[in-house]
Amino acid sequence: MSSIGTFSDSDDKRYEANLAKKRAEAEALLREQEQKERLERQARKEAKLAERKRLEDKLWRKQEEEEIWQREEQCQKDLVHHLEADCVTAVEQQRRKNWMKAFQPPSSPPPNEEMNLLDYPPLTKRQ
Repeated sequence: MSSIGTFSDSDDKRYEANLAKKRAEAEALLREQEQKERLERQARKEAKLAERKRLEDKLWRKQEEEEIWQREEQCQKDLVHHLEADCVTAVEQQRRKNWMKAFQPPSSPPPNEEMNLLDYPPLTKRQ
């Protein structure tokens, strides 16, 4: 009983104050740790969003490049088609012109330049 009886009220108050101080320090550390974890979660979330945005931008650019490539390919196909059509038209016009020269006698003899039956086809608007 001698060891129990030596505690005084001031010792009890110091002990309680010390406990309260340690509790406050522990709570402060816990709040600090929670804040740190919240910030880490937020940073991970922002990193995921940034990565998603980067991937979406990359996908969008790739799709845009594909569309541009397809439009250019279609333009090339259209150009080839028009050139082929122009060539066929020019050849047909030349055949008709040559046929007309071959089977219709001129009213007067044509000059030497017109006697050449291998005239060049006329230029079309697209050329």
